[in-house]
Amino acid sequence: MLKIGDVIQGVITGVKSYGLFVENQKASFKGLIHISECSDDYVDDLNSLYKVGQTISCMIVDIDPANSHVSLSIRTLYQGTQIHDQPMPMFVHARHKFYWTNDEDLIGFQSVAEKLPGWKRQAREDYQIDS
Repeated sequence: MLKIGDVIQGVITGVKSYGLFVENQKASFKGLIHISECSDDYVDDLNSLYKVGQTISCMIVDIDPANSHVSLSIRTLYQGTQIHDQPMPMFVHARHKFYWTNDEDLIGFQSVAEKLPGWKRQAREDYQIDS
């Protein structure tokens, strides 16, 4: 099972202006390396550095299980300390994103939409606002 901080090998399946699509068929894995995670230096054109079919190493920096999105990074391979005999950034957990929608805890936009009318009604009463 893949987890944040794992270093994986993948094949580039697509190069776009905003990032690289990477896949590892053995691990049934697909992910995206955003252009900002490709290098510590400014990258003008990813096509000048990477090609479809090229095999690269990258680190998993975020996993969104609700949407099956995996965020990857090349530049974090050159930061931080050793873990699992592979380099890992010191602040990999600081990179983990918080998702407002969550099926397990039943939070997200739907539950907010259901509660909003009650919140509005209560605010009108509390602040004596005529509707």
